[in-house]
Amino acid sequence: MLLGRLFYLTLHIIAYIILIATKLVAIKEKRKMKLSSKTHYGLMACHILAVNYPDNQVSASTLEKHIAVSGKYLEKIMRMLSSRNIVSATRGASGGYFLARSPEEISVGEIVRALEDDMEIIECVKEGAKCKCCPTSNVWKKLYAGINEILDSMSLEQMIKGEVH
Repeated sequence: MLLGRLFYLTLHIIAYIILIATKLVAIKEKRKMKLSSKTHYGLMACHILAVNYPDNQVSASTLEKHIAVSGKYLEKIMRMLSSRNIVSATRGASGGYFLARSPEEISVGEIVRALEDDMEIIECVKEGAKCKCCPTSNVWKKLYAGINEILDSMSLEQMIKGEVH
């Protein structure tokens, strides 16, 4: 009977250790800096709208088909882009999406920041952040500035002309 309880207790301890190890791996995996699929799909949608600018608006179903994304997810992405005056839409049977401004006026950075919470990769880069005790603050601020500088140097116009290298 004592051996049975020890065996049972040992199994529980092993299961608990596996659970903790799994959670640690999951936490470690979440720390990767990664852009969301919203940004990938949103940039693809903006590219399609830029190719059709200014003459044609593009229906939601056409965007869904070309990007291979659900209608609800596309709608969420387009709302986020619309709130930053990047895209606009018209309703109705002949409605669709179009760029709110010309492709040369819209930077890739604007699109990415609209879909990625302003690319604030860590709390210290937020506007008005008061980091007093973190010695790494300047590293993150420099990284944030560098990422945004690169993204802002590319326009939708350059993307459709194949000038982004």
